[in-house]
Amino acid sequence: MPRKFRPSMRSHRTLAILTVVSILCYVWAENSRVVVRTPHYDDMLAAAEWMQAAMDTLRTAQESRGVFPDEINDPNQTGLIGQQYSVITTDIGDLETKWTALNPNVAGVMVNYLRDAGIGRGDVVAVGMTGSVPGLNLAFYAACEILDVHPLVITSVGSGSWGANDPNFTWLDMEHHLVQRQMLRYRSIAASYGGGEDKGQRLSPEGRNLIRESAERNDVIFIEESILENSVQRRLDLFNQFSTGQEIELYVNIGGGLASIGDARNLSPGMIPEGLCFPLPIRNYPRRGVIHSFSDHGTHILNIADVRIIAQEYQLPLNPMPLPEPGEGRLFSELRYNLWITALALVIVLLTLIIVLFYDRHAQRLDRDGEDPDTLV
Repeated sequence: MPRKFRPSMRSHRTLAILTVVSILCYVWAENSRVVVRTPHYDDMLAAAEWMQAAMDTLRTAQESRGVFPDEINDPNQTGLIGQQYSVITTDIGDLETKWTALNPNVAGVMVNYLRDAGIGRGDVVAVGMTGSVPGLNLAFYAACEILDVHPLVITSVGSGSWGANDPNFTWLDMEHHLVQRQMLRYRSIAASYGGGEDKGQRLSPEGRNLIRESAERNDVIFIEESILENSVQRRLDLFNQFSTGQEIELYVNIGGGLASIGDARNLSPGMIPEGLCFPLPIRNYPRRGVIHSFSDHGTHILNIADVRIIAQEYQLPLNPMPLPEPGEGRLFSELRYNLWITALALVIVLLTLIIVLFYDRHAQRLDRDGEDPDTLV
């Protein structure tokens, strides 16, 4: 008569069955992973696609002017990496920062920021930006276009190295081109030189003249004050004028324009934080800018000065080559396990183990009592 098989931890067959059950349950759980979209997925994707289309449009515009991307300094061939130096270059910029900011998915981050700040359709936001990082400017405009937000923008036209520092195709020209192509509904309401004291310090007379000409050909109000404090006040007056009585829900600083932030030292660690903030921390700021006035009046603040911090926070690649496709990355979606299947697989493994342990203890008791249990297989 064949001996009856009893599960036991001392049985090779039992151990083999346990191994097979565990592996099958692991594979089942592992294959249960599904792609889960993050909040605001549709808006973030639409913004990223808008930014990609805007970049393509501006690259075509550059090529039509006979300006082609530098394969070394613009490896992704965006056409939006400027020169190292030009007559409107205000300071030394970081090339890799410009590469990172031209990832179209940065526009998805901007959507997140605006949504988290409670900004929605028809809301008015005041913005201070510069020509230094066109990618960040485009990303913010993308979010405004998709969320139907009305930005009141004042631009410091001067640019750091590798930014929008072509005097014949400044950031104001880029805005105007996108408006002409019916891609952009809003553009800067006013502009200034930028640079030291927001009056073009460190620029030559030629450079300052070319910036003024850029504002004139784009029909933009030009701010030209003798001291920074007057430039700050002029901006506040213009924001108040163009808001036409509607509440400004958010002030956004993009880059390091002095009229906006007050002093370059205000962007150092421990001063004005990156991202959303209300109110600004109480600090001994060297000088105060537009951002401080809005904070004092109860307006929420969004500071976007260092794209590398944004990239690390939202798990976007630094210096991506090639550029990611719109919607690519954990900002938009992630793989998650089906918790029901994972829990069921764990229960099956545990139940199998419990059954084996039960029979194993039963066999050990029979051994102690002198009975003859079935031979283990």
